[in-house]
Amino acid sequence: MKYTPMIEQYLKIKNQYSDMFLFYRLGDFYELFFDDAINAARILEITLTGREAGVEEKIPMCGVPFHSAANYIEILVNKGHKVAICEQVSEAGQGKLVERKVVQVITPGTYMNYKNYDENNYLGCVYFTENKYYLSFCDIMTGDSRCIELDSIQELYDEIFKNNIKEVLNINNDNLILENIYVTNVDFSKELTLEKTNNISNKNLKISCNHLLDYVEKTQNKNIDSLKDFEIYFKDKFVYLTNYSLKNLEVTQNMANGSKKGSLLSVIDKTKTSSGARKIRRWLEQPLLNKDKIIERQNIIEDFINNYFIRIDIQENLKEIYDLERISSRVSYNIVSPRELLNLKNTLSKIPKIKGLLGSIDSKNIAKINNKVNELSNLKEYLENSIHEDAGQTVKEGNVIKFGFNRELDEYKNAQNNGNNMLLEIEQREKEKTGIKNLKISYNKVFGYFIEISKGNLKNLNVDELGYHRKQTLANCERFVSDELKKVENYIVNSKSKIEELELELFQNIKQEIQKYTTKIQNLADKISDLDVYISLATVAEEFGYVKPIFTEDRIVKIIDGRHPIVERMVSENSYISNDCSFENSDNVLLITGPNMSGKSTYMRQLALIVILAQIGSYVPCSSAKLPIFDKIFTRIGASDDLAGGKSTFMVEMMEAKNALLDSTENSLLIFDEIGRGTSTYDGIALAQSILEYINKNIKCKTLFSTHYHELTKLEEQETGIKNIHVSAKEEKGNLIFLYKVQKGAIEKSYGIHVAKLAGLPSEVITNANKVLNNLEMANFDGKQNINVSEEIKETSEVIVKEELKEEKHKYAKLSFDFDDTTDKYNELKNIIENIDLLNTTPLAAMQIINELKSKVK
Repeated sequence: MKYTPMIEQYLKIKNQYSDMFLFYRLGDFYELFFDDAINAARILEITLTGREAGVEEKIPMCGVPFHSAANYIEILVNKGHKVAICEQVSEAGQGKLVERKVVQVITPGTYMNYKNYDENNYLGCVYFTENKYYLSFCDIMTGDSRCIELDSIQELYDEIFKNNIKEVLNINNDNLILENIYVTNVDFSKELTLEKTNNISNKNLKISCNHLLDYVEKTQNKNIDSLKDFEIYFKDKFVYLTNYSLKNLEVTQNMANGSKKGSLLSVIDKTKTSSGARKIRRWLEQPLLNKDKIIERQNIIEDFINNYFIRIDIQENLKEIYDLERISSRVSYNIVSPRELLNLKNTLSKIPKIKGLLGSIDSKNIAKINNKVNELSNLKEYLENSIHEDAGQTVKEGNVIKFGFNRELDEYKNAQNNGNNMLLEIEQREKEKTGIKNLKISYNKVFGYFIEISKGNLKNLNVDELGYHRKQTLANCERFVSDELKKVENYIVNSKSKIEELELELFQNIKQEIQKYTTKIQNLADKISDLDVYISLATVAEEFGYVKPIFTEDRIVKIIDGRHPIVERMVSENSYISNDCSFENSDNVLLITGPNMSGKSTYMRQLALIVILAQIGSYVPCSSAKLPIFDKIFTRIGASDDLAGGKSTFMVEMMEAKNALLDSTENSLLIFDEIGRGTSTYDGIALAQSILEYINKNIKCKTLFSTHYHELTKLEEQETGIKNIHVSAKEEKGNLIFLYKVQKGAIEKSYGIHVAKLAGLPSEVITNANKVLNNLEMANFDGKQNINVSEEIKETSEVIVKEELKEEKHKYAKLSFDFDDTTDKYNELKNIIENIDLLNTTPLAAMQIINELKSKVK
């Protein structure tokens, strides 16, 4: 099959980028052919057509305009596809095929037009060796670059999801499976080394970083100098928060739909710059462990709180600060536009004003910040002298270079302006010569400049004597040119082309000059984003009544009138009920009981969120707070199946509990919500009690543990370190009223049926449930003694009770069991009975043993 030369060229290039959509440049369009066209037409909802290709049938084809291609590329990338941009790299010639090559590969992790400026768009790389995982990742548009060594694939997954990495390069790990994340397999090259990674001493981290940078260079054909040096971070540098904990606590996104709204971030983010928004998100995801650094942040926030009017003035100036990180990257990649350089100039013009305001605050901490803010006055002056105030998005729009920057350009601009004046003079003279008042000189791209005269005025006019040459005849008029007009036209046209040529050349030189400032621009962006976050946290503290927490060296937690920072923003000011949270030095576990919907989960999350806020240096929502420094926060809240991974709710619950129990230290915070509810009641109670005792005896960390198993509340009397608290409710005229107040001690009953009534279950169900509950409370095994177990135990043991009552009505059949002490069954029962500690066996445990023996007998 023989295609046309152009299609042959397309197929040759497409063969090298077979897993991508190839955007093949043809004039003002990007065209797609064959399967690319069929698939792209469906995804992008554009028309699928055909093209002659030298074969019998037309080949499938679709296309998008060059000027609007970014919108279509964004759709493909957001759906997890790669796009190869194939441009014309030679001038078109008669009978000559234009040379084309791929100049950029756009993937989910390298997409430069990522629209959400408030978060990073990370590309990652994973290298597996010596039973460890080495992860590096960078945002090619902000330059942010980091790397970390991890001990297990679970830690790797957690780090990838926690940092919201959009694409992962996989060097050599066959077991890497990531859902909803684009994975690109890359070949391992031991010799690969780049100067950018010379600061990394760990050889395996260096391998990961080198492959990441190599991929960026090859796919983008851009200079990687704008990427910052890789920051090597460790799990123990910040408070360790799993991706699961971040989600369950709704730190940066809500659990309903994953958006920012309704998260802790949405409450405290009052930043005015894009880099500030990214910085405050990162702070929330990485609370500090260093007490001195936390207190330093607190003091800066306090200084801004005490200087309200200056703070407001600084915020007004921050509103006009553009995204310096992204501008510096676009400068480095040589893709910055004239308008963006104008934005850079306008941003730099605000810096002296901000520094002046900072300098008016009497504070050593703020003076320290101010000293690190570089005005970049030389760069600002250069931009003021070079970039025109009306600069557009492209050089072709004109007005890019300011008058006075280049003498040759100024001369051509003067010539162009003089040419316009000359045209007006010619038009006036021709009006006088012909006596035609409405004669005019016009212009179009086909004929250039011409004199237009209506048909009515031509009757008494000798055009030959006037030196006119007919150019075009229309229905109502005639168009002419003269020798003088041609001369002026050449003068103007030459000036225009020279202006375009010179502005393009000068703009390239300006970009190269500004590239020298890339690192300084990034440093300025970093300091401005810090300032933005400090002022944001000061604003939140003042507006919402937050207080400065005090950090203690002991293990005491004492929060007075604590408030859930997210929930309190969703209710009216006077309706939120605050609660204290208190751990003495010897307290390890607060065991929380209370009805469903009473606020147990809110209370537990509240403590975790206050800790996170405190350890990023923020003020916290309460009347006063004394806290230790927590090193890790683990949560197990709510039900979450992993059906795709073949794990039930209970299995996921146990795996998360395992991770928390194995990784926690004495300085950790655990939030466990109803552990054990995913299995049978007996198993659930046994597991929950065992976990509680393990935490209290072995880990000794601060733990909030909510439960409906009232049998566990007895542990307060048996175990030093476990205290009962409950969320109160009261029953009034058959109705349940939630008080949302946390008090000492255990709650008397669970009010399960009342909650079901509040949920709107049919009245018949509620009535029948009360009857069953009464029957269970009256039932007994021997006809004399009532069963004394909780509602949850009664529900689960209902079958056992009914079987016992039923057996009382019938004669017991002789058990088919031989009590011959030589049998295995006998020895098994003998061992069980001999190992029973009667003095320390609770009635509940005795019931479990009897039930187990009964099942073995059967």
